[in-house]
Amino acid sequence: MSVATEFAPTVSIPERARAPRLTVAPAGAPHRPAEVAAPWSPARPAAAPLAPVTWLRPPAPEPAPLRLTRRGTLVLALAVAMVGVGLVWLARLSAPAASTTAPGPRVVTVQPGDTLWSIASRVAPQVDPRAEVDRLVRLNHLGGAAIAPGEQLRVR
Repeated sequence: MSVATEFAPTVSIPERARAPRLTVAPAGAPHRPAEVAAPWSPARPAAAPLAPVTWLRPPAPEPAPLRLTRRGTLVLALAVAMVGVGLVWLARLSAPAASTTAPGPRVVTVQPGDTLWSIASRVAPQVDPRAEVDRLVRLNHLGGAAIAPGEQLRVR
């Protein structure tokens, strides 16, 4: 045998250096700090807790990130298309209605002192009077440029 094993020291650990005894609450008990027995402390009663103990719970699982599947993409595309069609339909309803009847030819009565030039300038101010005079002559089958007061001329 070895000398080291024959003379092995015996160490005694004093009671105050030993780990304190913890009391654990049963599962489902309300949250309270655990109580620690401290027999070496004469100032404290034996049932006084040394420190509060927090019950740890595992963290809640994080929600999975949002994934857009093929079906979800199709549903989203159809929803966007339906909104687009609805907006076009609404715009079409709010647009002014087109007139279905074409306006008939307007008639102008020649007043004393009127000429074809003055009538053409009055009827179509944005158009060249020469072109409008020519149109009045063609529409009213005027052989000459003479017009009489009280005569009715078709314009446009």
